Amino acid sequence: MVSAQLRNKANEFLNSRKHANNLADILQMFDAETDNYTPLLLTIEVIFTELLKRGDLVQEIIPLKPIEHSPESEYTRWLHECYEAALARCLECIRRGRTSSRLQALVTACKLLQAEGRHPLETANGYYFPSVRLKNIFNVLLDSEISMSAPIARFQEFTEYKDVQQYGLKVLATMGYKKTPSTIYMQNYLELMDKLLATEIPTEYKNKAKDREEEKEEKVLCAAEGRPSFVYHATICRRQANRCWGFACQWALCEEPRAHRRALLLLVERLMPLLSRPHLATDMLCDSLDAGGPISMLALQGVLELVRRHNIDYPDMYDRLYAMFEPEMFATRYKRRLIHLADIFLSSTHLPEGLVAAFAKRLSRLALVASPEDAISLLQLVANLLLRHPALKRMICYEDTPAIMSADPYVMEETSAVGARALGSSLWEVSALRRHVAPAVASAAARVLAAADQRAAPLALAPPDAAMFDAELKKRFKTIEMNFMRPQGLALPVAAERVAHYWQLTA
Repeated sequence: MVSAQLRNKANEFLNSRKHANNLADILQMFDAETDNYTPLLLTIEVIFTELLKRGDLVQEIIPLKPIEHSPESEYTRWLHECYEAALARCLECIRRGRTSSRLQALVTACKLLQAEGRHPLETANGYYFPSVRLKNIFNVLLDSEISMSAPIARFQEFTEYKDVQQYGLKVLATMGYKKTPSTIYMQNYLELMDKLLATEIPTEYKNKAKDREEEKEEKVLCAAEGRPSFVYHATICRRQANRCWGFACQWALCEEPRAHRRALLLLVERLMPLLSRPHLATDMLCDSLDAGGPISMLALQGVLELVRRHNIDYPDMYDRLYAMFEPEMFATRYKRRLIHLADIFLSSTHLPEGLVAAFAKRLSRLALVASPEDAISLLQLVANLLLRHPALKRMICYEDTPAIMSADPYVMEETSAVGARALGSSLWEVSALRRHVAPAVASAAARVLAAADQRAAPLALAPPDAAMFDAELKKRFKTIEMNFMRPQGLALPVAAERVAHYWQLTA
């Protein structure tokens, strides 16, 4: 009923100036409401979007000319004051109220920004983007006492526009100068930067003809007919991204695990190709690699990028990678990332035989205690090691008797791959996994045993758990067993005496 009343008030205001007080009444309702602001936000979005399209908010200011006090100019100034008041209330709603109202407040602020960009309040010569409005939105998202993860995640639908990305990075670069920001500020800053970099920024110059074709297909938020088109500059975006990261590097990120993890994700997934001097991130990545746990797994990807593309030498790299494979890795969300990176690190065929043997043995031992999905990935990685290093086929063991297990010289607790004495051991764990209860694990173990006797390309790692689950659902079964014992007649077998105790079967 409130939505219907607000809709009627908005229609009356837009249709006739006799109902101008309706706008003041709607703005006053924000002070009375404490939780659900969605109907009010939708109402002011409709009203001011229409006013901007009509041009009712445009104020003609002529230099050195006294301000007019005619009824028309006074009404325009009053509408402009109401517009500023509505934007202030909209930004305030992002901080309070229920989650749905906070998200709607962000969307309303961005929609009004879009309307003002298409219909500027002042005459603009070139392409116009209201950067001040975007800075006000960023101020609310950053300077908050609570986490803004949900509104920032919703803001990602607007960062797909090229003009929002370019101007957003420029605005964000002017807001990271704080020396000792709070933990929430750092998290919000890094999350917002991650969303602005979600759309890929080109790292190489392209032909002008291709640029013109892509400019026509690019999504622009504030584009309008009859006005200059937006020109996207990838160089400006890369420069501003470097500035934003330069401010973040000066903060005490390592003291806050969540902010540290977010910074590493941002660095390895978004920023590494954009940094003008990637080697400056070496200290942070090396310190993170020594931290242990999920942070080390994330830093490993950045170190790999520095080693492969920037010729950075890291001592004891393989021992650090070897120590990361422990049972605790299965409790982290980055375990598949670690397995994938290990496959890249161990892809060379010139690695020492003892080093590769230690990895094969440790992965096989971990597969005994891993879940079926993780065990398949580990076994496929072992198979790749055997395919790349045929000399390790002597470690294949087709028996898993207690005598072999007890006489195993391998030291699982050793953190150094060379000192684990893996060359004197065997892969009896793979033989044991051939009798795994999960058929997929048993098949993976059989492929490992067959990998030593063939020369083939390395296998692809196992798909994610969701893909394996979908594959099982698509399987077609020709026969479905309805009984665990084959019946020999109408009489119940001896093992079914408990059934006969509770049920009486009659012919």
